[in-house]
Amino acid sequence: MKLYKTKDRLLLGGTILFGGLSSLLVAFASILMQQVIDVAVAGDVKGFYRVLAVMLVYLAALGGISLLEAIMGKILIRNVTRHLRDRIFKGVMKQKPVRFSSRNTADYLSALVNDVKLVEENYLLPLLLCFQMIVLFLATLGILFYLSPLVTVILLGFLVLLFAVPALMGRKLQERQDAYSEQLSVFTAAAKDFLNGYEVIRGYSAFRCIFGRYLKVNKETAEKKFASDRLMAVNESFSDILSSLITIVIVFVAAWQMMRGTVTMGTLLALIQLSGTFVIPVVMILQNFPKIQGIRPVMEHLGEWMEYEEEEAGETIDRPENSGIPGQKRGICCSDLTFAYTEKQPVLEHENMLFEAGKKYAVTGRSGCGKSTLIKLLTGYSGDFEGQIYIDGISVKEMTQQEINRRIAVIHQNVFLFDTDIKDNICLGEDYTEEEIQAALKESGIWDYLSGLENGIYTKVGEDGHLLSGGQRQRIAVARALIRKTPVLILDEGTSAIDRETAFEIEKNLLEKKNLTVITITHHMDERLAGQYDAVVRLGAA
Repeated sequence: MKLYKTKDRLLLGGTILFGGLSSLLVAFASILMQQVIDVAVAGDVKGFYRVLAVMLVYLAALGGISLLEAIMGKILIRNVTRHLRDRIFKGVMKQKPVRFSSRNTADYLSALVNDVKLVEENYLLPLLLCFQMIVLFLATLGILFYLSPLVTVILLGFLVLLFAVPALMGRKLQERQDAYSEQLSVFTAAAKDFLNGYEVIRGYSAFRCIFGRYLKVNKETAEKKFASDRLMAVNESFSDILSSLITIVIVFVAAWQMMRGTVTMGTLLALIQLSGTFVIPVVMILQNFPKIQGIRPVMEHLGEWMEYEEEEAGETIDRPENSGIPGQKRGICCSDLTFAYTEKQPVLEHENMLFEAGKKYAVTGRSGCGKSTLIKLLTGYSGDFEGQIYIDGISVKEMTQQEINRRIAVIHQNVFLFDTDIKDNICLGEDYTEEEIQAALKESGIWDYLSGLENGIYTKVGEDGHLLSGGQRQRIAVARALIRKTPVLILDEGTSAIDRETAFEIEKNLLEKKNLTVITITHHMDERLAGQYDAVVRLGAA
């Protein structure tokens, strides 16, 4: 999975560079300590002031470089996590409808929130820290060898033990990190489901039952995380014990060398100082390297979401007005259409129908006969069907989604509104003139309600439009469709969720629009409107 953009690679290189310089300066502090102690013991006043001047320059350089490294690191993390979420969201939204609906939306939420957070905490931060610690370790090792080869050899002997345990734990930790990521998706899905069911839980006094289920999934999530953290704790504890042992060994060996006169007092203190800067980077590397290994399944999982990023070109093909099958009437033609969700249970079988341009059609049939499925196929939901669907003489399978959307608008039974204002829910980010917006408002009937709203068209609708009535939401959906001036409008049980008179008014206004092809999916047609339809198509008729 490509994690860094070109600019981010430069930031990564800069962060590593300044982090390395900062680590070199940290290691160099032991040399300054040695010099200070030795000139103090020797009573060298001039040498003391010289070392003091060097110390001041050293502190200024360390502070400046550390600040640059910290700022660049924060910018890098901001950019990478932002771009990662952008690519995941784009990849998810670019999936084919069948693929998208095969997963719970909580899985996508978990990927955008939880998994990206795991990448930040268990990959980006540990990676930057490991690079910095490697430089610190190498610099410390060089200074140690310069001051005392014996101490250096002893320290290297401990490295074998320090690296043994994490190497054994790496695979197990990877498995537990992957299991925790999967459980986070389960938890997010369950929590989302419970919160969405608030009205049902409240109305049927089902809190005890639902809370019991919540406690169960929450406990399982906590246990999965604890299993991963427990393994990390074992690794960290082992590293801490060895680091303490190393410090003690260095102190005694260096003190023994000073008693023999082979090192000075300043060198003794420098070696004690270096024991920490030698152990700390090793411990930090060993604690963070398993995190980097363990995050691989999560990153592979995120990579799967991004595979669909370029599945569609995203551009509308400019076709000549006379393109398509010669002699084919403008409109929608279904020829020998067959579709099945499962192989042995076809929903549509050898259906033939024609929806001529500008005419009005009602599609009826028993529940499960394929009415909503027909709409999905007409609008490009799936190309996995037998037979043909032509729109203006062009096969649906040859059209981009943008071409289909330019020709067909759908008003669904369950209207979804974004948590913004009325205008934004109608325009959906597209630019329309004030005249076009007003025309859509008046034709849909929402114009009559605006005067009663505090902010008119800029009134906030709330989450999924809960601040508006059902009729108002439905009229916004109509305005959303009409403003795009598509030649075909499909009403997929689009008025069944509102009162009969409001539904009658909305449907009547649509049927009166000339040059608009209207296809109404309905279980129960209003008898007052029956005469306004040019034809009734019955699916599943014997």
